[in-house]
Amino acid sequence: MLLCGCAENVVFQSDAPIPDGAWSNALKPAFTFAITDTVNTHDVYIDVRHTTEYAYSNLYLFVDLEGPGGRSKRDTVECLLADPMGRWLGKGTGFIVASRTRDAKVLYKLGNRFPAPGQYTIRLEQAMRDNPLPGIIDVGVSIERSAQP
Repeated sequence: MLLCGCAENVVFQSDAPIPDGAWSNALKPAFTFAITDTVNTHDVYIDVRHTTEYAYSNLYLFVDLEGPGGRSKRDTVECLLADPMGRWLGKGTGFIVASRTRDAKVLYKLGNRFPAPGQYTIRLEQAMRDNPLPGIIDVGVSIERSAQP
């Protein structure tokens, strides 16, 4: 029952695999979704699955949001993946390719109100100095109805 209640709030969720677990800055996964509700607010998350061998405690991204009518916006986002003591913040997901993995759900926009109905696209680009960036397995976007207006 609890899972059904949470799923009702999900407006969109999609992930894209990172080939060979090493994210080249030339790879810019894009996620397209439709928004019909422009009255209520939405929380937008960036989903990151990484190995515990990932070398950093964070991940910097360039996030491009394109909306109806050619509107666009670019943000630089820091995704915290570990606390100051080096403990991973994401949930453990078992073993993939003999490496322990973590799923991090990083808040990108809280209480976001989409200004117009239509198709939106979020594009993610890794902005770290390593190219390719090893230890990232897949990335994605989740959009949920906000719990608070």
